[in-house]
Parts: sequence; structure tokens; C-alpha cells
Amino acid sequence: MKRWRWAALASLIVGVLVLHHEVLLGGLVYHNEDAADGYYPSHVAIQRALGKGELPTWEPGAWAGWPLHVDPYYGLYYPLSAIYAVWGAVRGLGVTVALHALLAGLGMLWLMRRRKLDWGPALFAAVSLAFGSFMVERIRHIIFAQMMAWLPLILVGVEGYLAERRARWLVLAAAATGMALVCGALPLAPFVVLTVGGYVAARLAAVDRAARLRTLTWLGTAALAGGLVAAAQIVPTVAHLPYSPRSLGVDYQFASSYAWPDVRYLGVLIAPDLFGGADRGHWFGVFNHWEMAGWYTGALTVLLAPLGLVRRRPELWALGAVALLGILLAFGDHAPVHRFFFHYVPLYGALRCPTRALVMDLVALPILGAEGLAWLSERVRTRRAAGLACAIAFAVAGVVAASLLHAPAKFSPAVVATRHAFGHFALVVGAGGALASLLVAGVVRAPVATFAIALVSLVDLVSVSRGSVQPKPRDWAEGTERFTAVDWLLEHHPADRFITDYRGPFRLHNLGMTYDLEGAGGYESFTVWRYVNLLYTINNGQPYPFDKLKQDLAAGDVRRFDTPLVDLLNLRWFIGLSPPAPHWVERFRPTPGARPHAVHEPTWDPQLVVYENPRVLPRAFVVHHASVLPTDRAQAAALVTLDPRADVILDAAPSPPPSGSGLEPARVTTHERARVVVDSDAPSPGVLVLADTWYPGWRVTVDGAAAPLLRADYAFRGVALPAGHHLVEFTYRARPAAIGLWLSLLGLLSLGGIALIGRKRPSLL
Repeated sequence: MKRWRWAALASLIVGVLVLHHEVLLGGLVYHNEDAADGYYPSHVAIQRALGKGELPTWEPGAWAGWPLHVDPYYGLYYPLSAIYAVWGAVRGLGVTVALHALLAGLGMLWLMRRRKLDWGPALFAAVSLAFGSFMVERIRHIIFAQMMAWLPLILVGVEGYLAERRARWLVLAAAATGMALVCGALPLAPFVVLTVGGYVAARLAAVDRAARLRTLTWLGTAALAGGLVAAAQIVPTVAHLPYSPRSLGVDYQFASSYAWPDVRYLGVLIAPDLFGGADRGHWFGVFNHWEMAGWYTGALTVLLAPLGLVRRRPELWALGAVALLGILLAFGDHAPVHRFFFHYVPLYGALRCPTRALVMDLVALPILGAEGLAWLSERVRTRRAAGLACAIAFAVAGVVAASLLHAPAKFSPAVVATRHAFGHFALVVGAGGALASLLVAGVVRAPVATFAIALVSLVDLVSVSRGSVQPKPRDWAEGTERFTAVDWLLEHHPADRFITDYRGPFRLHNLGMTYDLEGAGGYESFTVWRYVNLLYTINNGQPYPFDKLKQDLAAGDVRRFDTPLVDLLNLRWFIGLSPPAPHWVERFRPTPGARPHAVHEPTWDPQLVVYENPRVLPRAFVVHHASVLPTDRAQAAALVTLDPRADVILDAAPSPPPSGSGLEPARVTTHERARVVVDSDAPSPGVLVLADTWYPGWRVTVDGAAAPLLRADYAFRGVALPAGHHLVEFTYRARPAAIGLWLSLLGLLSLGGIALIGRKRPSLL
């Protein structure tokens, strides 16, 4: 028995090393798409704040300041985010991916053993989850892979508690729940609840009726404790929702985007490169590859899953229903359940990408496939000749089919991709079918045959996933963003804000967070809505015209520079391809032939020039006329004609009321993460405007006395000042963060409480 255990563990470790050896052993990195554009700069900003002994509750590097800690995607409070502190924000991603792949495999292996499956079927389920396409495709969205790694451990805790009624299993279920939530993949929460909830509900059906309520109570307590553990992240995120673009809600058509358009896409569950693949840079399906095809758990897993239902266990039928539901939801508006979920299932209506419902299949199919393989191993009949004949037939058929499907170059790339995908499928089914024939006919002992089938699936999954890992040289981050123009800006390290050309490299959106500069733009989906709407107004000449989100507003850029609102942003610097407006002055142009840091993007470097805005307003200034408009809609509409040098839009009447005219610059003497000090002098009462994003938690004092914080010009901070010289101090305290941390501490104490009750009063369990 021990040799099978060690063989299973070795298989998982070797699989991880083969799949990720470039980043684990070769010094390469994973750095592409959202991993590079959003996660990397945010992880850098988080580590910079923590290095100063601060929480990144406010980040000035993008969006004219925003509460970075509210975004769950970056795992601020997730313990394994310490990897980024040890290995760095770039290389740490590869280590994180590999670690969570191994964790997912070990968790699923443990779960299957708790379900009393032999090592072969258990390993089969483990490799289906750990090495499936999702765990590689979501390198770009690492939080999703992190959550999936913890789900098997939740079920291990449930199974352990149902079998032994011991507190340690409740603690495991609670801790795994907390880790699954605090890592930040909250968009997957509805699907996780359905999967885990369906499994647990079905398992409860087998519990003695007299003990069912007590069992449900303790499992509910474990779930609540897990939620409390994750409260440090959940509370700030929920508190931020009313101030984010998500407060508008999501338009139905927008929520239905990234869905399977027709039944052909079912084929990616058994042949993920059916429409081409990301490895070749050719994808012939609807946009985009990782949302449409990143759900492969292995052809053998899908084929064996129906056999798992034959075992007639309630939890397996529940998983079968969950898997079917995930597939139906993946079709979005092309299937009936999506509309119902949009209107009636909590959280679902606020999400995009119906294909993400397939995460339910990523858990359900491996379990069902392993149970199906176990069912086969129990059906051994000694028919050696027939088994050998069937095995040979499967093997030959697989090889012949793969050979016939090998497409010569005369075919179109789409046809070549399709034929190669089905050729790979034929080889996998041929090998799996041959081993299954030897198993059922008794030619090969069940432990050996099932273990061999698991290894076939491992080779299948690793070979498919190898095409998507995309390792890059270790200097890829700097090599794709440290252009000569960027170097010039970093050398001068200006206090005023900058923005980059929307026509240039997309990864520069969050450059300010990466290099500790003040950025006016950004790339982020959990931003402050008023500032996003301000940028929309600048670019379109009107505020956002829809009541609900109809488009992706995650990329914050400026496309029109002929409006005084650009000056209001304190936007002095522009890195772009040409002058953004006639009055902008060129300050730096790369010397022809100079070697940039951005060695991996050499074509961009000579095109990017630095321009300066001579009309920029100072970060802080005093104006002497105010227009008080009580509603957000009225304030946003008034931005279109606003002259920020002569007027300020306020949400409440200032006291004292402003008088006089003109504009007086104020001097920012201190500008820290959570503290800004302004030295102001005005001959008559006025309103001090600080062009930093307004957000709850900011407070202001004038000469040491508390004063009302006004929302100025729809998105910024303001305070009424009497005539004379004043020292104004803005400070930020993130109360939801403090509440969340205290609740997380309570959650950790509750884990100890459950363990203590189990030790002192085990009869209560």
C-alpha cells in the first residue's frame, strides 16, 4: 500500500516539475496579459506598502488614488501571497501556480482516499484537477486557480467529520473555506457554493435523521467560521461595492458575454484545441481562448464520468447535476438557465463570462471520473483473450485515427487545428481504452491498470497544458515596459501625474503602481466609479449615459486632451506616439540607436515620446465660486461645461460661502499614502480643491480643527476655507479594513474554539 502512496505523490510532483520546470528550475517567469497588466503592478504596490509597515489601503499610483485593498483579486490577506515577498512579484507567480497545482492534486488525492477509492482512481481524480487546462490558463487570473486548489480540502473536512465526528475535520473544512475565500476569487463564489452545497446536501441525506440537524449545525458553524477568517478581505470589498462601477449593476447582454455560442464548443471538453490553441497564437473560435477552451479535465475523465453515476450514490448524482448545470450556464443566453440565474441567483447577475460556471465541472468531473474508474475495476471478468484483442484494437485504432487525422499543410490552419485536436483525442482514448480492456478482462491487476490509466491522463493533460504555460525570460517585465521614455520619467520622478497613450503598450496603464509614480489612468475593475465616470466624460463629452454597465470600463485612459478637465487632473506628463493636443510641449524624444531597458519590445521604444502640459493645474488650489448640486447625476452633467479655474462643483453648501474671484495655488507639503498636508493662503473665503480621488474614510482638518470634507468637481476632495493662511490636513482611515481584520481574528479564534469543544466535549459533535 505504501508503495502506491509514494508512487502517487511522486507522480504529482513530477507532473508539476515537467509542466512548470522553466520557472521552477530554469529561472524563467510567467508574465502575460492580466497577470502582467493588473496583478503584477498591484503585487508590487502591495509589497512596497508592506515594506514600509503600512497596509495598501490607499494607492496613489493609479486612478488619481484608489483603495487598493478593496480589490479581492490581489490576495492582500491571503497567507500564501507571502510568496511574492520572497520570490518577487514576477517570479513569485510561477512559484504560486506550481504550488497550487500540487495543493489541488494532493487535496483531491486525499478526498478520494477518504471516499475509500484505491490509489489508481484517486490519482486519476487528482491529476484531472491539478493539471487540467484551467490551472494553466488561469495563470493570468491566479486567484481562480488558488480557489480551486482549496475546494477538495473543504470536502475532505466534510467527509472526515461525517465519518468520525471529530473537531479536527471541522477545523480543516473551516480553514479551507477561509483560504478559498480570502484568496480573492469571489466571482466564482456562486459556483463554489452550488458545488460544495450540492455535495454536502446529498451527503446529509445519508445521515441518520436524529443526527441530521446537529450535523448541519456543526457544518454550518464551520462554514461561518471560514467566512469570518476571510472577513479581512470580504468586508472591505463589500463596503466598496456601492462606490465602484459595479454599483450600477450589469446589463443583461453584457453579463451574457463570453459564453459558448453553439453546441460545437462542447467539443473543447474532450479536445481543447478544437478551434486552435493559445500555444500557436491561432484561435479560430469566438473571443477568447482561455474563457472558451480552458476547461479541459482530460478526455478520459469526461468519458468515465457517466460511469460514476452508475454507483447510485446521492452525492455523485448531485455532482452530475452540478456538472450538467455548469455546461448549460456556459451557453449563456443560448440556454434557458442563464436568464433565470441572472435574475434570481445572488451575485450571479453582477458577473460576466457565463463559461466560468464550468468551474463546477472542474470539481465534479474528476470525482465522477474516478468513481467511474473504480466501478470498472470492480467489474473484472477473467477473459484474457478477449481483453487482449480489445486492447490491441483500441491501441491500433487510436494510432491509425491519429495518423489519418494528421493534416498536411495544404489544409487551412483551422482545419489543421481541428484534425490535430481529434488526433490527440484518438491517441488518448486508444491508450485508455486498451488499458481499460486489460483491466476488465483481468489481464492486468486492477491497482496496476487503474494507476496506468491515471498516468495516461497525466501525460494527456500535461502535454495539452504545456502549450499554454508561455514561460518568458526573467527580465520580461522590465523588458516590455522600461522604455527610454519611461526611464526619463523615472529619472525625474515628478510629483505631478502622468498618463500613457491608449494606442501604446497596454501594460503601461499601471506603470505608476509598479514604479511609485502618480498615475491618472489605470487598469482595474474595482475602481471608484466617480473617477471612472470623470474619465468617460473627458473622452466622450458626456457622462456615462447608461443606467447599467454595458461595456468594460476597466482600462482608464484619456483620449481627449483639449478640455480643462485634463488640467484639473493635475495631468502634466504624457508618454505617447504624438502630441496629445497642440499646446502640449515635447520634453524628451529617444535618441536614435540608443539601447533601452525594454529589450523585448524594441519596436515601441523609438515611438514613445514624453510631452508636458503647460496649462496643468496644481494638485491643490483655491477657487472662489461654487455650484452646489446635490445629486451625482447633476454633478456629472455639469462637468461638461466646468471651468475648474473659476468654479467648483460641490455636493453640499460650503461654510463659509466663497467670495471673490480667481484662483490661488496651494502648496502640498506632505503627500503620503494616507496623509496629505496642504499649505493654503487666500485673500477671501474660498474652496480648497485637492485633485485626489474622493472616497469614504478621508477626513480633513483646518488648522487642527475638524472640518466637513466636501466632494469637489464630482470626483475629488474639497474643503471650505475662510480668508487667510491655513494648514489643511487630509487623513485616511479605512474603517471596513479594521472591522474585517477584527472579524478575521474572531474567525481564527472560532477555529480554536471548535477544536477546544471537540477536545473537552466530543459528545457535542
